[in-house]
Amino acid sequence: MNGDAVKTHLKRFISNKNTVTFLLVLVLIVIVYFAYNYLVNKAISPVTIPYATTLIKEKTEITSDMIGTIQISGTFVTSSGEGLLQSRGQILEKYVAEGYQIPANSFFYSEAVVEEDEVNKTTFDDIPDGYTVFQLPVDFHSTYGCSIMPGNYIDLYFKATDDTTDKNIIFGLFIKSIEVREVVDADGYDVFTTTEEDDEPQPKYMYFAVPEYYFELLRKAMLITTNDIEIIPVPRNAGYSENPEETTIASESIENFILSKTVYITD
Repeated sequence: MNGDAVKTHLKRFISNKNTVTFLLVLVLIVIVYFAYNYLVNKAISPVTIPYATTLIKEKTEITSDMIGTIQISGTFVTSSGEGLLQSRGQILEKYVAEGYQIPANSFFYSEAVVEEDEVNKTTFDDIPDGYTVFQLPVDFHSTYGCSIMPGNYIDLYFKATDDTTDKNIIFGLFIKSIEVREVVDADGYDVFTTTEEDDEPQPKYMYFAVPEYYFELLRKAMLITTNDIEIIPVPRNAGYSENPEETTIASESIENFILSKTVYITD
């Protein structure tokens, strides 16, 4: 068969609709086969992923001894989305973000791992001028089972004994509608992110941002040792926090009582 005959025969073969359909189907089958094998191999092939070897609390630098590695199915990596960090380089010498903790044997996710300059931001970076941070000692019971949380607006009640009478009790609403900024444990960590699931939170301090005069008044009250003084946080309902009123001194009598126990020293 000469060249012209071959060309004519090939042209007829290609121009045949059944032949073209067959070739397209064959190409699609080959593509599907290789794509399927690629996806299957990717899914079943183990991938090495870093994990936390110990509980890492918020604002803690992640060091080498806190990172282990484990091989897991590629399917898990795919199903976990883009947030799963897959290399030690993405984690080492970074910090756990505020409001997060990374439990032992858990993986690292991008929202929980930040740079040093970001973690150094504090709850009080945005307090208004003329305001001061006040630290109130608390415990599990005085926080109502650790139910008073940052962002809540609460009231502060005042309790004392009156040494000018027969040890009568002074008790009443002192400061109204004050915002809770943070509740921390003895190590300064947020109790709502550092407590293990089965452990009871151990709050040690509650923080507020208050006008300087309120700060002075509260500090004076805490420094008086002769009247068994207590500053008692009292939670309110959700609507109280959703529509907060201005922070105000609710009792002039309590204010005057505290002032009567202190003196101003002029320069």
